[in-house]
Amino acid sequence: MSFGKRQPGAGATAQTLNVGMAGPQSEAASEPVEATPSPIRSFIGLVACLAGLYALITSYGPDLVRDHWLSGSWQPAYDLRAMDGECKRTNFVITSCTAKIKSVAMPDQAPISHSFLMLFSGGGGEVLVPVRSTKDRGAVSIFYSAETKLWNRTLSFVALTGLVALFGVVALSCFLRAINSFRP
Repeated sequence: MSFGKRQPGAGATAQTLNVGMAGPQSEAASEPVEATPSPIRSFIGLVACLAGLYALITSYGPDLVRDHWLSGSWQPAYDLRAMDGECKRTNFVITSCTAKIKSVAMPDQAPISHSFLMLFSGGGGEVLVPVRSTKDRGAVSIFYSAETKLWNRTLSFVALTGLVALFGVVALSCFLRAINSFRP
């Protein structure tokens, strides 16, 4: 062996560890040991995805279905006033808007909270005009969300629901793989 030249193979430290051993090196010592993933981590991810999907569908879905059902029947409600309206945009992608609709005729009545979500669109300083449906007089909304941005809200809902469902499928796949390979 020449001093200062690299030797092919395992290296000098591995050669000195096997001094006095007869035969080839043990394959078990040279094979890396694969760590089995814990099913708990993937189960928590699966539960988080299912909870997010449930929250998204139950909180945002009914208003969207109602607005599609009542589409074209919205008229300005002069007995209502929009107040505390604001839109917050996150990373130029997600815009969440909230407003409170208060009755002018019955000032003692609690205001109705209205919120909606859009992707790739901002509020743009739009005027918040409260509207009421001619089909269902109890249904009130903001014109900007009920008519102007209805398809953006629909596509945003479908995209976000699909993304969360995709994460859920990946989490389920990881959970099943972890269960099948888990050895206590």
